[in-house]
Amino acid sequence: MLLGHTKDPTWPAPEDALTEARRFMEQQRGKRVLVVPHSEVDGLASGVLIVRALEALGASGALRVPGKGEHAHSPGFLERVRASSPEALIVLAMGSRATPLLPTLVVDRHRDTEPLPAEVRLLSAHGHEPAASTSLLTYVLVSPLVVPGPLEWLAVLGTAGALGTDAPMPFLKDALRRANRKAVVETVSLVNAARRSARFAAPRALEVLLRARNAKDVADGHVPGVDELRDCRLEVRREVERCAKTPPRIATNVALLLFSSEALVHPLVAVRWAQRLPDHLVIAANTGYLPGRVDFALRSQATRDPMTLLQGLTPSALGDALTAGHAHATGGSLSQPDFLRFAEAVGLPGLRAQDVERRGAFPG
Repeated sequence: MLLGHTKDPTWPAPEDALTEARRFMEQQRGKRVLVVPHSEVDGLASGVLIVRALEALGASGALRVPGKGEHAHSPGFLERVRASSPEALIVLAMGSRATPLLPTLVVDRHRDTEPLPAEVRLLSAHGHEPAASTSLLTYVLVSPLVVPGPLEWLAVLGTAGALGTDAPMPFLKDALRRANRKAVVETVSLVNAARRSARFAAPRALEVLLRARNAKDVADGHVPGVDELRDCRLEVRREVERCAKTPPRIATNVALLLFSSEALVHPLVAVRWAQRLPDHLVIAANTGYLPGRVDFALRSQATRDPMTLLQGLTPSALGDALTAGHAHATGGSLSQPDFLRFAEAVGLPGLRAQDVERRGAFPG
């Protein structure tokens, strides 16, 4: 059986929701559709699946990845969407928030609590256990519109990237074997390194996935662009090693690592230090990723829940942080003054403005 094809009318999403989403796609025949995927491998694999389905329907599907530090709802990105004048929008793996610019389909494994505008259709795996990856949900969505077998590897790729190779998805073990497990793991590593690199090569990773026929094409470098992804991975590994040498500032059960890197390495540094300090809530704060901001990741192996911590802070302490995540892993992005207030609120007083300035090559 193909990955996720269980004939269960309630999984990976209710059949009526899948039918409505397919109807939305069929309504795009002959139209210009902008597809906006998240820059992680799950989002990019979903984007390729949607574009293949749009091609089969006779629609014109263009892929556009939001820039470094952006998401589908960022004002600057939305301005560029308006300038391209699409007739419909499909947003993948970036939450169910949506600005009603035009008819929109949102596909995601999560679901936000805020109400959606009338122009927006949502297909979500939330609440339908085991919650599928966005790429698997997208694969089930588009399967009646394409020849699904040759595209299964993309759903395998995204699922492995989002949930791991041991995720409890129906028929994943067999699908991994068909897709070549070793090649899938290597491709996930390369594609995710592209978005973490200081050069933000996620668009390049998307080009690689569009050219590839399978994961082995990527893992073995049979398509143009793979060498650049390998360079990104080497850069990210070096940056993680450099920034992880930062000595932590510890107050009670909170540990802060403050460093500066143009690469998106703060989540990886936080994971490494959470393993070293299992009784602490680890905050890895990167002052160099975006100008004027501090991007941070919270990780914990203890009972203290980072999401509960963020939700318990007052708006003045939290500023405009992004609080997407789950029990032991979350993060955000704050202006430098807001981060100083945030640090004090979580029990790390005494930071100064110069502590959160963007720096050069050396960790803080």
